[in-house]
Amino acid sequence: MRRILTYAQIENRFESFIYGQNDEPNRPPPVRQKHLVNNLISGSAAQKLLLFQVLPLIFYDVIDRLNDLMWIYKCLREIVSIVFSTKIRKSWLPYLSSLTNSFHSLMLDKLPDQITAKVHFITHYPELIRRNGPPRNYWCQRFEGKHLYFKKLALRSSNFKNISFTLAKRHQLRLSWLLSHDCFYNLNDKSISTKFIKALELPIDTKRLLVRHKFDYPVYEECQTLIHNHVKFMRNSVFITKLLYQEEIPEFVLLRHILKVEKSWILIVQHLQTVSFDETLWSYEISYLEQLSVMNLDECINILPHVLDIYSLNDAYFVNVLTRLTV
Repeated sequence: MRRILTYAQIENRFESFIYGQNDEPNRPPPVRQKHLVNNLISGSAAQKLLLFQVLPLIFYDVIDRLNDLMWIYKCLREIVSIVFSTKIRKSWLPYLSSLTNSFHSLMLDKLPDQITAKVHFITHYPELIRRNGPPRNYWCQRFEGKHLYFKKLALRSSNFKNISFTLAKRHQLRLSWLLSHDCFYNLNDKSISTKFIKALELPIDTKRLLVRHKFDYPVYEECQTLIHNHVKFMRNSVFITKLLYQEEIPEFVLLRHILKVEKSWILIVQHLQTVSFDETLWSYEISYLEQLSVMNLDECINILPHVLDIYSLNDAYFVNVLTRLTV
């Protein structure tokens, strides 16, 4: 078998890849030669999921040469896109069943030494979804996150005489402190890096847009980051505002400004044109349009309550979406 990349080149690809501002918090740890030799990638579940998601972008120039293994990745990627969806149509389940069976067969044929029980369990997902709905509503990720809190607390406390009592007491004290806040049950918008900006300092196209919507003020309050309904709105992030046609093609917008007008936050977004879907990179190729719009916060998270990033490859721009979308 001809080697495509050396271990050193693979390590360099992982380390030099530039993650988007929204993906950066889940940046996977460095992948070393020992990890590749032992077939063991370190990191948390969120980090491994992100690595799985951006893998074609990291190896975009050699991904076509992995002819046999790419079928396994594409099959699993399509399974993940359905399983991780917040809304799943019943009409998708027969197709999901065929995908899981194909993935099981591909693993037996191409990677028989890597077969685990989970490869079989995945074939039961369609029936599980039919009975209980989208798996995101009952997956164990939140339990793992809660467990991580206790693991860190156990290490930091350095008290192992009665560790159960220590963890329970510290957890109760923390909950008491959180519940004492008046805003705990109220989802108030939280702004970060706020400043006042004069209208003259805004780009001319943005100023014209505000005047057209009767938001013409001499000074605006602007923030770099806004947390609304547990979603972090950051400038230069990408959102999906609607799905077009029967194919449900996503319409993307790029967040340019977050401004406060009449005690409410508004978003100045730039529209993006969806050029095509690249199956090799499993990403949507997009291009920039000169059209700007004013949107409210909920309009941007109605389809997908997550923020996305733009990745540039060979003078083209791509948006990587993990889940399959529907309304």
